[in-house]
Amino acid sequence: MIIVLTSCGYFIKGFEMLVEMHLSEAPAFRNVLYVDDIKKVSKDKIERAKAIVVDYGQSDTKSLNALLEIKNRYAQSYLIFITRDSCFESTIENILINTVADLTIDCKSSVRKLSACLAHFAQAEQQITIFKNRRWYQLEKQQSLTKMETMLLPYIVSGKKNKEISRFVNVTGKTVSHHRRNIYKKYAVTNLTGLYKKLDHNA
Repeated sequence: MIIVLTSCGYFIKGFEMLVEMHLSEAPAFRNVLYVDDIKKVSKDKIERAKAIVVDYGQSDTKSLNALLEIKNRYAQSYLIFITRDSCFESTIENILINTVADLTIDCKSSVRKLSACLAHFAQAEQQITIFKNRRWYQLEKQQSLTKMETMLLPYIVSGKKNKEISRFVNVTGKTVSHHRRNIYKKYAVTNLTGLYKKLDHNA
């Protein structure tokens, strides 16, 4: 089963054509669910999904936050983002997309790459990609975050509180609070608003 998250009728028609091309290689692709909100999908269907294809053509942090929860709740989920370079201009979005997406495909080359990606499912092969904008790359080089801080950063920039984050990463709220303070200190800020400004604006 494949879940396709989109509100665009043209995207749906294009995806249907790709699925038809690969039915002989992977009959399971016959079962495709199209939704415009991931929260409308039942737990059972998410667990059965071979992949979640996300039509991410414009900024939508609300959807990213919902998908971040899916990613943590369902470890087996494989998320493919069809997006464009402009969606990586925001460092905050960049961090969230890299955390949520296993594979990002630029919409200009999406048909060719998505077709190849779907074909790989027949052999149980999956690609993983990460994209970083220039500012995020420079900030990451300047501020050496620990492994735990790197893991917690997406949840912090998504606006989640310490107690909520602790449920996702299986550490105590006190531990999250400690690492949050360290992250703020490394970026020379005192709160989340300051961190947002540091990540997405010249400081």
